Amino acid sequence: MLSQTRKRVLGNAIVAVLVILVAGTVGALVSPSPHEVHTPGAQTLNAQVVYADPREYFYQAIQPSQSLNDVRCAMWRIGRPQTSACPEAATLASLYFPNVTQSPKTLYVAWLYCSSDVYGFGDGLNMEFQPSRRAVVIHCYVARPWVWREQQTMDAVPRPRESLLVVPTASIPAGPLSVIVDYRVEHFFSDQSTESQLGTATIS
Repeated sequence: MLSQTRKRVLGNAIVAVLVILVAGTVGALVSPSPHEVHTPGAQTLNAQVVYADPREYFYQAIQPSQSLNDVRCAMWRIGRPQTSACPEAATLASLYFPNVTQSPKTLYVAWLYCSSDVYGFGDGLNMEFQPSRRAVVIHCYVARPWVWREQQTMDAVPRPRESLLVVPTASIPAGPLSVIVDYRVEHFFSDQSTESQLGTATIS
Protein backbone atom coordinates (compact mmCIF):
# COMPACT_ATOMS: atom_id res chain seq x y z
CA MET A 1 0.00 0.00 0.00
CA LEU A 2 1.21 3.46 -0.89
CA SER A 3 1.53 5.95 1.91
CA GLN A 4 -0.49 9.17 1.81
CA THR A 5 2.68 11.15 1.08
CA ARG A 6 3.58 8.95 -1.88
CA LYS A 7 0.03 9.15 -3.20
CA ARG A 8 0.16 12.92 -2.94
CA VAL A 9 3.51 13.09 -4.78
CA LEU A 10 2.26 10.73 -7.49
CA GLY A 11 -0.94 12.73 -7.89
CA ASN A 12 0.98 15.99 -8.21
CA ALA A 13 3.27 14.43 -10.80
CA ILE A 14 0.31 13.23 -12.87
CA VAL A 15 -1.27 16.69 -12.72
CA ALA A 16 2.02 18.30 -13.81
CA VAL A 17 2.32 15.94 -16.79
CA LEU A 18 -1.26 16.68 -17.82
CA VAL A 19 -0.65 20.43 -17.59
CA ILE A 20 2.46 20.13 -19.76
CA LEU A 21 0.59 18.03 -22.33
CA VAL A 22 -2.31 20.49 -22.48
CA ALA A 23 0.03 23.48 -22.75
CA GLY A 24 2.01 21.77 -25.49
CA THR A 25 -1.16 20.95 -27.42
CA VAL A 26 -2.40 24.54 -27.14
CA GLY A 27 0.95 25.90 -28.31
CA ALA A 28 1.07 23.48 -31.23
CA LEU A 29 -2.45 24.13 -32.52
CA VAL A 30 -3.42 27.66 -31.40
CA SER A 31 -2.00 31.01 -32.47
CA PRO A 32 -1.14 33.58 -29.79
CA SER A 33 -2.42 37.14 -30.13
CA PRO A 34 -0.09 39.07 -32.47
CA HIS A 35 1.82 41.89 -30.80
CA GLU A 36 4.47 44.49 -31.58
CA VAL A 37 8.12 43.68 -30.95
CA HIS A 38 9.96 45.84 -28.41
CA THR A 39 13.66 45.29 -27.77
CA PRO A 40 15.24 46.35 -24.44
CA GLY A 41 17.24 49.56 -24.94
CA ALA A 42 15.67 50.32 -28.35
CA GLN A 43 13.82 53.51 -29.30
CA THR A 44 10.37 53.27 -30.85
CA LEU A 45 10.11 54.97 -34.25
CA ASN A 46 6.65 56.17 -35.28
CA ALA A 47 6.98 55.81 -39.04
CA GLN A 48 4.30 56.77 -41.53
CA VAL A 49 3.37 54.31 -44.28
CA VAL A 50 2.48 55.95 -47.60
CA TYR A 51 1.08 53.68 -50.31
CA ALA A 52 1.94 54.08 -53.98
CA ASP A 53 -0.95 55.35 -56.10
CA PRO A 54 -0.87 54.37 -58.87
CA ARG A 55 0.91 51.18 -57.88
CA GLU A 56 4.63 50.94 -58.57
CA TYR A 57 6.59 47.71 -58.86
CA PHE A 58 10.14 48.13 -57.57
CA TYR A 59 11.33 44.55 -57.88
CA GLN A 60 14.89 45.32 -56.80
CA ALA A 61 16.34 46.73 -53.61
CA ILE A 62 16.37 50.52 -53.28
CA GLN A 63 18.77 52.15 -50.85
CA PRO A 64 17.10 54.06 -48.02
CA SER A 65 18.01 57.75 -47.99
CA GLN A 66 17.33 61.05 -46.27
CA SER A 67 16.84 62.44 -49.77
CA LEU A 68 13.34 61.78 -51.06
CA ASN A 69 14.48 62.74 -54.55
CA ASP A 70 17.25 60.09 -54.48
CA VAL A 71 14.70 57.40 -53.62
CA ARG A 72 12.42 58.56 -56.42
CA CYS A 73 15.35 58.61 -58.83
CA ALA A 74 16.28 55.04 -57.88
CA MET A 75 12.69 53.96 -58.54
CA TRP A 76 12.73 55.64 -61.94
CA ARG A 77 15.99 53.85 -62.86
CA ILE A 78 14.49 50.38 -62.31
CA GLY A 79 14.55 48.68 -65.71
CA ARG A 80 16.82 51.40 -67.08
CA PRO A 81 20.63 51.76 -67.15
CA GLN A 82 21.75 52.81 -63.68
CA THR A 83 23.82 55.60 -65.20
CA SER A 84 20.75 57.18 -66.81
CA ALA A 85 20.21 60.79 -65.85
CA CYS A 86 16.99 61.09 -63.84
CA PRO A 87 14.31 63.61 -64.77
CA GLU A 88 14.10 66.82 -62.77
CA ALA A 89 12.81 66.66 -59.22
CA ALA A 90 9.35 68.02 -60.07
CA THR A 91 8.80 65.31 -62.68
CA LEU A 92 9.92 62.57 -60.28
CA ALA A 93 7.63 63.96 -57.59
CA SER A 94 4.67 63.75 -59.96
CA LEU A 95 5.46 60.09 -60.69
CA TYR A 96 6.30 58.66 -57.27
CA PHE A 97 4.50 59.45 -54.02
CA PRO A 98 3.32 62.93 -55.07
CA ASN A 99 1.71 63.55 -51.68
CA VAL A 100 5.04 63.23 -49.84
CA THR A 101 7.32 66.25 -49.47
CA GLN A 102 10.94 66.44 -48.37
CA SER A 103 11.27 66.92 -44.60
CA PRO A 104 14.32 67.42 -42.39
CA LYS A 105 15.46 64.65 -40.02
CA THR A 106 13.61 62.01 -42.03
CA LEU A 107 14.62 58.70 -43.60
CA TYR A 108 12.75 57.42 -46.67
CA VAL A 109 12.55 53.66 -47.19
CA ALA A 110 10.99 52.11 -50.31
CA TRP A 111 8.96 49.22 -48.94
CA LEU A 112 7.06 46.16 -50.16
CA TYR A 113 5.32 45.63 -46.84
CA CYS A 114 5.83 42.41 -44.86
CA SER A 115 5.84 39.91 -47.71
CA SER A 116 6.90 36.36 -46.89
CA ASP A 117 6.84 33.29 -49.14
CA VAL A 118 5.94 31.09 -46.16
CA TYR A 119 3.87 33.15 -43.75
CA GLY A 120 2.04 35.55 -46.04
CA PHE A 121 1.90 39.28 -45.51
CA GLY A 122 1.98 39.26 -41.72
CA ASP A 123 -0.21 40.70 -39.00
CA GLY A 124 1.58 44.04 -38.68
CA LEU A 125 4.84 45.92 -38.35
CA ASN A 126 6.58 48.26 -35.96
CA MET A 127 9.94 49.99 -36.12
CA GLU A 128 12.77 50.62 -33.66
CA PHE A 129 16.20 52.19 -33.57
CA GLN A 130 18.67 49.88 -31.82
CA PRO A 131 21.64 52.02 -30.67
CA SER A 132 23.83 49.01 -29.80
CA ARG A 133 24.25 48.18 -33.49
CA ARG A 134 23.14 51.49 -35.07
CA ALA A 135 20.26 49.85 -36.88
CA VAL A 136 16.74 50.78 -37.79
CA VAL A 137 14.82 47.52 -37.49
CA ILE A 138 11.49 46.90 -39.22
CA HIS A 139 9.74 44.17 -37.27
CA CYS A 140 7.29 42.24 -39.46
CA TYR A 141 5.35 40.03 -37.10
CA VAL A 142 2.84 37.26 -37.65
CA ALA A 143 1.26 34.91 -35.08
CA ARG A 144 1.10 31.21 -35.91
CA PRO A 145 0.70 27.93 -34.01
CA TRP A 146 3.73 25.66 -33.98
CA VAL A 147 1.89 23.24 -36.27
CA TRP A 148 0.74 25.27 -39.25
CA ARG A 149 0.24 24.60 -42.94
CA GLU A 150 -0.26 27.23 -45.59
CA GLN A 151 -3.75 27.12 -47.02
CA GLN A 152 -3.82 26.14 -50.67
CA THR A 153 -5.88 28.29 -53.01
CA MET A 154 -6.58 28.25 -56.72
CA ASP A 155 -6.73 32.03 -56.83
CA ALA A 156 -3.74 34.18 -57.69
CA VAL A 157 -1.93 35.44 -54.60
CA PRO A 158 -2.16 39.25 -54.47
CA ARG A 159 1.09 41.16 -54.59
CA PRO A 160 2.03 43.17 -51.54
CA ARG A 161 1.28 46.85 -51.97
CA GLU A 162 4.29 49.03 -52.69
CA SER A 163 4.79 51.82 -50.21
CA LEU A 164 7.18 54.32 -48.69
CA LEU A 165 8.16 54.35 -45.03
CA VAL A 166 8.65 57.90 -43.78
CA VAL A 167 10.83 57.48 -40.69
CA PRO A 168 11.62 60.31 -38.24
CA THR A 169 15.32 60.39 -37.36
CA ALA A 170 15.57 63.31 -34.89
CA SER A 171 16.38 60.86 -32.07
CA ILE A 172 19.08 59.02 -34.06
CA PRO A 173 22.67 60.32 -33.74
CA ALA A 174 24.46 61.28 -36.95
CA GLY A 175 26.49 58.60 -38.72
CA PRO A 176 26.13 55.42 -40.78
CA LEU A 177 23.06 53.30 -40.23
CA SER A 178 21.83 49.85 -41.20
CA VAL A 179 18.20 49.21 -42.13
CA ILE A 180 17.19 45.66 -41.21
CA VAL A 181 13.98 43.68 -41.68
CA ASP A 182 13.09 41.24 -38.89
CA TYR A 183 10.61 38.59 -40.04
CA ARG A 184 9.21 37.38 -36.73
CA VAL A 185 6.87 34.44 -36.26
CA GLU A 186 5.22 34.59 -32.86
CA HIS A 187 4.37 31.30 -31.17
CA PHE A 188 3.32 30.43 -27.66
CA PHE A 189 6.43 30.16 -25.43
CA SER A 190 8.97 31.49 -27.98
CA ASP A 191 9.35 33.33 -31.30
CA GLN A 192 11.24 32.64 -34.52
CA SER A 193 13.22 35.56 -35.94
CA THR A 194 14.91 35.84 -39.34
CA GLU A 195 16.72 39.07 -40.25
CA SER A 196 17.88 40.46 -43.57
CA GLN A 197 19.55 43.77 -44.37
CA LEU A 198 17.46 46.05 -46.53
CA GLY A 199 20.17 48.63 -47.04
CA THR A 200 22.35 51.29 -45.42
CA ALA A 201 22.03 55.04 -45.03
CA THR A 202 23.88 57.97 -43.50
CA ILE A 203 22.10 60.12 -40.94
CA SER A 204 23.15 63.78 -40.93
